Amino acid sequence: MSGNPHNGSNSIPKKRHTSEFILILLLLLSVVGIALTDYSPNKGFWYWMAMAPVFCIATIAIEWPNMNRRGESKGRLVWTQVFHWLAYLIVIYLVFLLSATDTGRLNNVDVGLVALLILAFATLSAGITASWRISLVGVFLGIAVVAIALIEEYIWALLIPLALIIIGVFLFRRRKSKQVQGA
Repeated sequence: MSGNPHNGSNSIPKKRHTSEFILILLLLLSVVGIALTDYSPNKGFWYWMAMAPVFCIATIAIEWPNMNRRGESKGRLVWTQVFHWLAYLIVIYLVFLLSATDTGRLNNVDVGLVALLILAFATLSAGITASWRISLVGVFLGIAVVAIALIEEYIWALLIPLALIIIGVFLFRRRKSKQVQGA
């Protein structure tokens, strides 16, 4: 009988560990996308298009374990996130239509920045409807857009430490929660 509570208490840290791993992965994928966007805005644009399903699945995966505890519908979570990220894809496509290759209204560098800004907003708003921790990734992306636009030559001096700080906060919280549960 004492084995069950022990196993139950271990499931919560595993769920937290999984969601923290997903968030760290999103941050790392974001840094890769930022580098790609900086190097080749057109490739960066397509990278951010491909990230929509990744961010959608990540948001659902992070919030999924909390749905039973709160008594909320998992189906609603899934459909809300699917439509949210579908809207993101539509907006990104519309930005692409304004690019230099189609209408000449935006140049490639601007398309990359706008795509990243839209992803930042979509991630932030996905976190508002799902998990505040997803919103942190959106805030990171928003800061990255500003940094890329204003101080491009110093971008890596700012983004790498910022990503490390955010990852450190997640790892610190994980270690702290393990200590609290272990006591």
